[in-house]
Amino acid sequence: MILQFFILICCQQALIHCQLNLYSTDRTMDDTSLQYDCLFYRVRHEKLAFQELSNIIDNTIPYCFRPDNETEMFSSDLTNLSDRIFTFDELRRHNITTQQLLSWSAPIDLVEQYQFYLDESNSSLSLLSNELFYNCTKPWFGLRCQYSFEFSEELSIYNIVEAEFSRKASYSESSKMLITLPCYVHLKCDRGGPLCLDWREVCDGRVDCLDGGLDEAFCFDVEINECSETEYRCHNGLCIPEEFWNDGIGDADCLDRSDEIADVAYPRSCFQDPTFRCEEHACRMNWHQFPCGDGQCVQKFDKCHNGRHALLIQSMALQGDMSNNCWIIMICLTMLNNEVNGISCESWLMNDSVIKFLQTCEIIFQFPIIPVHFGHIRLLYERPYLKFNQSSFLMPDYICYDQLHCDCIIPTFFHRNLTCLHSYRLQLHASISGHPWIDMILEINSYFSSCLILHTFSDKKAIYHNYSLLHHCQNSAKYISKHRIADENKDCCMGDDEDNRLSCLINDKYRVKCPNQSICLSSLHSIHDCPESQNQYHNNVPFHIFCDGFEEHFFEDFNGQSYTDESECNYWPCNNIYSRCDGFWACPNGDDEENCHPKVCPSEMHPCISPTNYSLTCLSAEQVGDGIDDCLGASDEIHFC
Repeated sequence: MILQFFILICCQQALIHCQLNLYSTDRTMDDTSLQYDCLFYRVRHEKLAFQELSNIIDNTIPYCFRPDNETEMFSSDLTNLSDRIFTFDELRRHNITTQQLLSWSAPIDLVEQYQFYLDESNSSLSLLSNELFYNCTKPWFGLRCQYSFEFSEELSIYNIVEAEFSRKASYSESSKMLITLPCYVHLKCDRGGPLCLDWREVCDGRVDCLDGGLDEAFCFDVEINECSETEYRCHNGLCIPEEFWNDGIGDADCLDRSDEIADVAYPRSCFQDPTFRCEEHACRMNWHQFPCGDGQCVQKFDKCHNGRHALLIQSMALQGDMSNNCWIIMICLTMLNNEVNGISCESWLMNDSVIKFLQTCEIIFQFPIIPVHFGHIRLLYERPYLKFNQSSFLMPDYICYDQLHCDCIIPTFFHRNLTCLHSYRLQLHASISGHPWIDMILEINSYFSSCLILHTFSDKKAIYHNYSLLHHCQNSAKYISKHRIADENKDCCMGDDEDNRLSCLINDKYRVKCPNQSICLSSLHSIHDCPESQNQYHNNVPFHIFCDGFEEHFFEDFNGQSYTDESECNYWPCNNIYSRCDGFWACPNGDDEENCHPKVCPSEMHPCISPTNYSLTCLSAEQVGDGIDDCLGASDEIHFC
């Protein structure tokens, strides 16, 4: 992680008083690593974890300079000449200790060298006697006093990191906030726009690099990876020690979080959280989400707090070879953005020239000009001016795809070198979530889920010697890892990988065995996901649910006798310490809410919201349970509602 999260100022005055000891300043000790001049951020305190539980976070995180190559390393001659310099020999003669050097923000490597120098029997003759120590004047620190931070008060590295992350604001579409995010630079990747590759997008089954798909090259080797008996296999094919699986302490150990119960709570705050649980975690592949680049995962085109979704939209809004008028009006009619060239779409669409703008488009054209999903799903429009409706989202006419990866989806339309379906085959909707692009991508996810790049083909099968690890998809040349059977993802286009009859053929002790059934669900599931109701007695029902007047849970004992959470409640008084004065009627006549303080109504009267004017009234006891709805929601007739 580059020190881009801080404003690190080289040779510029600032006011700060703290101890900042750099690590890895001596690059001669490890010339194989490019990272150097590191500060270690140690965090150990309670933070919100999985399932909204509190958990002790204990991380030590290095923040280093990490250039792309040796030629980009900072010059070692960069020095703050205003500070005094001492040799080791001078320090020894002044009885300076290593503890003093540490308190003066001396680098760790230099302090260790000085201690080694002091331990030598004849220090005055040592080769280290002429080594230099730069006594930095605060706020400067570093091997040659070349660094300082832009903070006015005395802060430790812990406080600096916490302050920098806590002041990050959630992205606002109107803020014009500069979006700067780390990129994975070890693969050449052209995404067709300003959005760069995040490491979480490597081997996620979706081609992101449009110039060769290197982000998904050789990834099937991970798919067929097997773990040892003492390891748990994460859903992405990587392994962790089995004691880390479902250990219940809140944080996941698999990169894709597949070793813990699915949860969406804490990743929302990842834009302000530098710890491993965000920075070192990817999105769950079976949720088909878009990585924000900091641990947050959202539906594609939904909002990232750090603004990465805006870079996605900018990439989708590229003009390419489209005429200017066609490009402008398509951005607005498809609601991809709310303004073009600084003019709001509301203004563009008020113009009487909308039809004329659409007529400048080709008869059949692609928009956006790059794939919208999976690296190969494209949208085609045909004569949109004939069906233009200013008040509704402009749906595509055709959905095009790579037939190599969707080999058993039968096309209904061909255009140039594109294989397509008529869009009505997908029953696209644009009004479910309130965001038309999210709705459209969700439907594309569902229909084309078997087109992810998580397979190999029959002509390449010979490469993989252990055929028992592979499942051959029906009516297809594809082979997938058997670990993808019954994982709630349709990896084969016929859906045969989700056939429960195959689910127990895998020798995997972490699979969920459904009671009294030959069904073994993926470890992504729990026993509550078993299809039959026979396992419902395993559900943990909160104690206060029993005998509360509402039948919510159904059970079956080992003799086949059926019960509900309201069975045999004649032995259970409705007016008890759990239901007394909790604001809800547990007794049909409301006795459990009688004589509560403060009193809303007199004795023998019950609070009642009028269904006609929504005012609070008091209902007589005779009108309770008489078969007539006197209160809003029939709260006085709980036996009938």
